[in-house]
Amino acid sequence: MSGTPKQLLDEKLMARCIELSQAASKAGEIPFAALIARGEEIVAEATNRVVRDCDITRHAELLAISQAQKALGRRILSDCSIYTNVEPCPMCSFPIREAQLERVIFAIRSPLMGGMSRWNILRDTEISDSMPEAFGDVPEVTAGVLVEEAETVWRNWNPIAWGVIRYRGLLDRPQPPGEPSLEPARDLDELPRVPRKRRLLAELMSLHRRYRRA
Repeated sequence: MSGTPKQLLDEKLMARCIELSQAASKAGEIPFAALIARGEEIVAEATNRVVRDCDITRHAELLAISQAQKALGRRILSDCSIYTNVEPCPMCSFPIREAQLERVIFAIRSPLMGGMSRWNILRDTEISDSMPEAFGDVPEVTAGVLVEEAETVWRNWNPIAWGVIRYRGLLDRPQPPGEPSLEPARDLDELPRVPRKRRLLAELMSLHRRYRRA
């Protein structure tokens, strides 16, 4: 294994996320998993609980965000990153933006339902410009980390279902840099964070929160 310290850390944490996805499949769930880390420290980790809880809102990303906020005692997770074995869907992407997570790292791309590939919620600058106090900076997004290992879990979970998923284009690998794409800006392996200028309301709300904690 070689690469920059950030790449090595991403691979290490994604490997753990893929382990969780495998555990989800063994528990009767579709193999989705997520974890939230602050640097090397894993703050929270979760798998889908849609089947076990009979609740379609129990996505791994939402559970991990909720756990991380409780563990850290705060709503804003701007010093944290979220790792998912599959690109977050729109339902999960909005809370990722509202929690103001610094980075989003995923393995398998979701062209039909992805919060970046299809809907671009993760990289939307307008909501940050219009409501910086709620959505903060546009997160850095890194795609395709350990994608082969992530795909193996899905293939082992249900080879027939995985074949149908791939045939229909529901899940796929991120577009390699340099190859033609309809939306190349969303298919890069890594998209940097976009800092937004804080507006007066955001500064006042920040001061109010600090005052209340004092």
